[in-house]
Formats: sequence, C-alpha cells, structure tokens
Amino acid sequence: MKIVDSPKELRKHISQLNREKILVYPILTSLERHSNLSRISSIILSDGVLDLFINYHNIDSDKVEEKVDFSQFKEVWVVGLKEFLYHYDFLPNMYDVEMSLFWQDKDFEVEEKRIYTVFRRRNAPRANDLIPIWKHYEQFKEWKKFYGDVKISKFSQLYSKGLQWVEKNGLSTEEGLEYTQYNSLTTTSRPSNTFGGTNYAALKKEGGIRDRFVSRFDGGKLYQLDFDGYHIRLIAKLIGVNIPLDKKAHKWLADQYGADIKDAKAITFRQLYGGVEDEYYDIPFFKKTSDYINSMWMDFLRNREVVTPILQRKIKFNENLNKNKLFNYILQSVETERNILILDKLSRINVGQQTLPILYTYDSILFDGHDSDIEYIKEVKRIMEKDGFPTEVESGNNYGNMVTTII
Repeated sequence: MKIVDSPKELRKHISQLNREKILVYPILTSLERHSNLSRISSIILSDGVLDLFINYHNIDSDKVEEKVDFSQFKEVWVVGLKEFLYHYDFLPNMYDVEMSLFWQDKDFEVEEKRIYTVFRRRNAPRANDLIPIWKHYEQFKEWKKFYGDVKISKFSQLYSKGLQWVEKNGLSTEEGLEYTQYNSLTTTSRPSNTFGGTNYAALKKEGGIRDRFVSRFDGGKLYQLDFDGYHIRLIAKLIGVNIPLDKKAHKWLADQYGADIKDAKAITFRQLYGGVEDEYYDIPFFKKTSDYINSMWMDFLRNREVVTPILQRKIKFNENLNKNKLFNYILQSVETERNILILDKLSRINVGQQTLPILYTYDSILFDGHDSDIEYIKEVKRIMEKDGFPTEVESGNNYGNMVTTII
C-alpha cells in the first residue's frame, strides 16, 4: 500500500493504476452521521495489484482539481456507491460492489473490525480520522477479496443511483432537514428506511407524526403520487388479467364478491397471501393467481431458487418456505424492481424543475413541490402510470394533512 498525502503524489500514483477496473473504498469522517453531513476522510483505490491510500487530511477533497478523475477508468467499483454519490457525481462507469454481489446471490458478509464498534459506541464525531490508517486498510482488504467476483448488471447501478436521488434531498421540517437512509440488502430487495431511530418506511398516519414534514419552498406543497391497488395490478400483469383503468382495483374485485370495499379488501388479502379459498376459485383473477403460485412453487422445488421477473435476480432461500410466502417475496421483488426503474426514469427528467423527491415508500413517492412545477408533477404521474398503473395524487401543506388533488 502506498500512502498519498499531497496533490503531487495523487497525480503521480493515479497514473500508475490500470485503467480497466478499479476498486474504490471511501472512508467518511463519521461513523454515525448521515453521509450527506459527513465528508470524505480518505479513499483507498486498488486495481488489484497497486493499493493507494489517499489521505485527505492534506488534500482538499472539495476542490475539483484535487479529486480523483474517475472518468479515466473503464469500470469503477465502489463499496457503498449510494453514500459515495454524496461526494462525487455519478458517472456511467460507476458500479456498486455490494449490489453486484447481491444480484449474484453471493455470500459477501464482511465483519466490521472491533475498533469501529468501539468508536461507534463512543459516538466520536470524527471517528474515522482517529482510527489508524492500517486498521482502515485491514477492513479494505476484506472487501478486496471480492474484487474478482463483481459483474456488471442493472442491479449494480440502479438501486444506489435511484435511492440516493431521493435520499439526498431530505425531508423539510421547521427545525431543518431530516435525512432518510435506504438499505436494499434485504431478501426481496425492498429497501428498509431507518435513520436516527425513525422508520421512515412506516410513518403512521395517526397521531400527528407526519405533520412536521412541510415544504421547503415559499408557497410550496407536498405531493404524494400513490399507485392504485398496486399489488393487485402487479399480479394482474404477471397472470395476464386486464383490470379497467377507470376503476379502482379493490372496487373491481369487490363487485365480483358482492361485498363493500372494506370487507372486500380483507377477502382479497386473505386470498393473495393465505391461499385461494374454494368459494373464490371461480373468479378468473384468483384462479390464474393460484395457477401462477403453483407453477412458481414447482419451479422452486426443482431448482431451489427463483428468478425475479423484471431484473432477473436469482434468489436462493435458506429458510423454511411455503408457496404463499414465496409468492409474497416475489411480489415484493416485482414491486421494488419496477419502482427502481421508475425512479431511474424520473431522475433523468430535467425541465428546470425545482420540485424534489423526498420519500419513497413502496407504493408511493412523496415530492416537495415548488408552486411553478405543476407540469412536472403531471409528467411524473404520466411516467408512473405507464403500462396500466393508475396513480392518485394527494397534496397538502404538511405530510399529515394530504387531500386528493386533481391535476
């Protein structure tokens, strides 16, 4: 390992790295603060042979001329790409190590060195500046073991890029911004979203918990775009059933039961997640759903793995499953993969809008809307609704008081 602690040495040693593929291990100053509120303390770069420890105590990581120019490499593999993008602009040659290994269903759990645990408990604000370089290097070498296993896929970019596009904006409150933190390394890739003791993926509508979230713009509003009956419509796509676009999915099924909406929802969820009961089997939607579940289950029993329908991720399960639980896992994967592709499309829109995405919660996206951007909200709605997924819009002065809005 070569330690680089001056701009001159940085330029000299960077030129010695192989241009085909490099591994990037960013080290932020804090172990506890959000990545958006921390800075890069050091970066370890490796082409598999030469390891460079770039010490930013003597190099200004905020100066463009003293940053690493990653465009000169064919493949840039980052440990923690989502966090890295708070400090470097995304480039098409950047990929996430963890998400690549996750997509391949590789076992890549890296145990954190004890010194990090000790400093985390002390809550030191600049812990990584205090931890010795050689300890950081030891941790890096655990990740370097996987250098030869990474493979380019949509997974190795889309999740980190799309979720960071939302996460970086924060939720505005009277006291300032609150930041969320998505983690996609879950069985189904459906991200958890907890930071600072708050589970932002499950903020209750009751009790005024959501009221503190307001627009950061003068005259602005919050806009939530929410898919109608999302899981029902996702299943319909999987099994080849057409649900009318002008009717709510739950109402469409309720009419077939002869039940009111409240009772119908309970019936629907029971059939989808507990198995189709005999009295509902003649309804084409449920018959085809049951056939799909049985076919998927037989494939799983033969292969001991399933492949997600959209992004083709192989999932192997080490737990005891039944066919309905497996179906629920697949459904969450389909939901998440479709949403990630939508976030990617939305992140590419640039019509001069000031409106920002601030929260993604499985079947909806919350925006902090500038009062001049109603056409942008309409475009977001159009993209979300593509391929037969009607989307409702709610707006309000705070997240706890949203009302249905026609745009």
